[in-house]
Amino acid sequence: MTAIAPAVERHNGDAGTGIMRRIFGAHEFGVLVATAAIFLYCALFVDSFLTSQNLLSVAQQIAFIGIIGTGMTLVVVAGEIDLSVGSQYGLLSVVMAYGLTEWQMPAGVAAVVVIALGAAIGLVQGLVTTVFKVPSFVVTLAGLAILRGFALLLTGGEPITAAVSKQYHGLVGESAVGSLAVQTVWMAAVMLAFGWMLSRTKFGFDIYATGGNMKAAVDAGIRANRIKVLCFCLTGALCGLAAVILVGWLGSANPLTGNGFELNVIAAVVVGGASLSGGVGSVTGTLFGALVAGLIVNALVLLGVDGNWQQVATGALILAAVLVNRLVATRQNAMR
Repeated sequence: MTAIAPAVERHNGDAGTGIMRRIFGAHEFGVLVATAAIFLYCALFVDSFLTSQNLLSVAQQIAFIGIIGTGMTLVVVAGEIDLSVGSQYGLLSVVMAYGLTEWQMPAGVAAVVVIALGAAIGLVQGLVTTVFKVPSFVVTLAGLAILRGFALLLTGGEPITAAVSKQYHGLVGESAVGSLAVQTVWMAAVMLAFGWMLSRTKFGFDIYATGGNMKAAVDAGIRANRIKVLCFCLTGALCGLAAVILVGWLGSANPLTGNGFELNVIAAVVVGGASLSGGVGSVTGTLFGALVAGLIVNALVLLGVDGNWQQVATGALILAAVLVNRLVATRQNAMR
C-alpha cells in the first residue's frame, strides 16, 4: 500500500495539472477573462450599466451577430472567410419583406424561401472558391458588392414595409421567454445546436481537420471541398434566418441593413479565439467575442462617446485579437 500511495498521489496531481492546463490553455479562456474584466469595469464605472434592462438589451443587440457569427465560425474554422454576410443579411431581409408584401406569400413559405436562397448564395460562393480555386476573400468581397447592389436595385434604395402577421411578429419579434427577448432565445438555440454539431459530430471534426491541414484531411478520406461548400451554405442559411427574425421584429426591411455588419461578425469570431488560418475556433468563443464587442459598444453609448468611435473600437478589437492569437500560437509551437 505504501508503495502504491505515492504513485496514486502523483497520478492525481498529474490529472489536476492536466485539467488546469486544459482550462488555461483553451482558446476561449482569454476572451472569457476579457469579458469578465470589461463587465467588471463597466459595472464599477459606467452609470446605468448594471441594470437588468440594460443587460437584457445588450443580449438582444448581439443576437444577430451571434446567429450569423455562428455560420462565420464554421467558415473560418474550415480555413476560409465570408465578407459578404452583411450584404446577404440585407438582401435577404429585402426579399423576405417583398415575399410577404408584393408576392403575398405566407410567412412560413417566405421564411423557407429566404433561408433556401441564403443557402444557395453560400453554395455559389463556396463552389467558386473550391472549384475555381479563387480565394474566398476575393469571392466574398465581390459578393459583398453584388448582393448589396441587388438589394438597392430591388427597393430603389428605399426601405419597404412588410405585411407582418401577429403570429409571425409574436414568434420572432414580440414575445419573450421569461425576461429574455425572443431574438436572444433564437441566438441561444442556434449557438447550442451548431456548437454541439461542431464539437461532437463527425461533420464538426471534418471541419477542424479541413481547416487545420487540408492535404492531410484529403489524404484521410475527408471530402474537404465539400466540407467548405457546406460551411458557406450554412452561413448563408443563417443569414436568411437572421433576416426572417429581423423583418418579423421590425415589420420592415432596409436595403442598407447589414452595411458594415461583416466587421462586427468577424470581430466576434476572431476575438473569440478563432484563427484566420483555419483549424481553430468554437461557437462558445464566438459568443464571448460577441459579448465583448457588445459590452464595449454599450459602454461607449452610456458614456456618451461619439458613435464613430464604435468602429474604431471594433477595428482595434480585431487587431488586438489577431495579435494575441499569433502570440499564443507562437508560444504553443515553441513548447512542442
